[in-house]
Amino acid sequence: MAIYLIIILGIFIVTFLSFRIGDIFSPWFITTGIWLAIIITFQITHTELYPLQSRFYNCVLIWVPCMSITGIMTYYAFPTVNNSQQAIQEEFNYSQFFFLFFYILSMVCTPLYLYKIYKVVVMFGTEDLLFNLRILANAGEEDSLGKLLKYINAVNQALFIICLWKSPNISRFKFLTITLANLMCAFAIMEKGALFFLLFTTLFVLYEKKKIKIRSILLWGGAVVFLFYGINIARDSQENSANNDATFLDFFAMYILSPPVAFEQVQEKLTPQFGSRTFAFFYAFASKMGWGAYVIEPKLQEFVQVPIFTNVYTVFQPFFEDFGYKGVAFFSTVYGIFTGWLYRQFRNGGVISRCLYAYVVEILILQFFQENLILSLSLLFQYVIVFTLILQQRISWTFKTK
Repeated sequence: MAIYLIIILGIFIVTFLSFRIGDIFSPWFITTGIWLAIIITFQITHTELYPLQSRFYNCVLIWVPCMSITGIMTYYAFPTVNNSQQAIQEEFNYSQFFFLFFYILSMVCTPLYLYKIYKVVVMFGTEDLLFNLRILANAGEEDSLGKLLKYINAVNQALFIICLWKSPNISRFKFLTITLANLMCAFAIMEKGALFFLLFTTLFVLYEKKKIKIRSILLWGGAVVFLFYGINIARDSQENSANNDATFLDFFAMYILSPPVAFEQVQEKLTPQFGSRTFAFFYAFASKMGWGAYVIEPKLQEFVQVPIFTNVYTVFQPFFEDFGYKGVAFFSTVYGIFTGWLYRQFRNGGVISRCLYAYVVEILILQFFQENLILSLSLLFQYVIVFTLILQQRISWTFKTK
């Protein structure tokens, strides 16, 4: 099965390159490349992880063709309105007022939250600072300031993307302080995903602006993997001394190869609430609006042993839990239509889509890790709001008069 999939995915890659369908950051190329790399890595790497079963391979065989084909069809269903590379390189204006508003909000709220977190952590002593930060971040505290972080984090990341596209035609001081705010948020919640966001969006924008080549992307990617390995060792040295002798291969297996293995343990859940896991955002919104009492599935998943502990199960997990293989097929089509449309708008030079696609690139790259689009619609809407306010020069209303 594995060799069969490698051949199929390899054919997809060759086809994309032969017909020049998009570039390496197109949705179909990222999707095919990521899963091809994961499967090949399993074949050439020997770890203590449990062996993969047919369920994972079946989902890949469903997901990649459905998403790629629907994405390409959607992409070509919309007309090209400009030379793609010229449209991407074109300079765009933004609202100074809204940019300054969100910038001040970021500069005020981010340090306040970090200070609040630090005050709580030092109560337990500074010798276990990194470990206590991780525990506090996962404790699920939902006070007003904790909820504000969720919004300020989206603001920081949206501002960072805008600065990337505007650079060097933007204040270096603002760019530096916005980058620092993102790092502070990442440190406050001990979230490596925020660092991945900074890495992937930076490499994507620089590549599209013709500032770097593929070789540079591979070199930087490798360097950052080793950096995260060092961070993980520093954190685990305080958390559990038994993990101090973990090798780089153990680290690689934990964060790269364990999600597909963990997915093999996922079971279909028959619940009276339709799509309880997949549509958790909508049920949470309906509950807050008082439209009914719904079961809200927690975003943080339970840990399983594979045999190492992990709580991420690839992009397939919520769809398979709710609807089985049919869910994987349906939502791969949803992914394909949405990303194909957004990629076309990006190639046509749309200002908002140019920034929004930089965020979606991270979601596509990390699809082997977990689902971050439908389960995180709240974050997507926050991005859209910030981008729309900053990148639209004016909002006008037209009234018909007799």
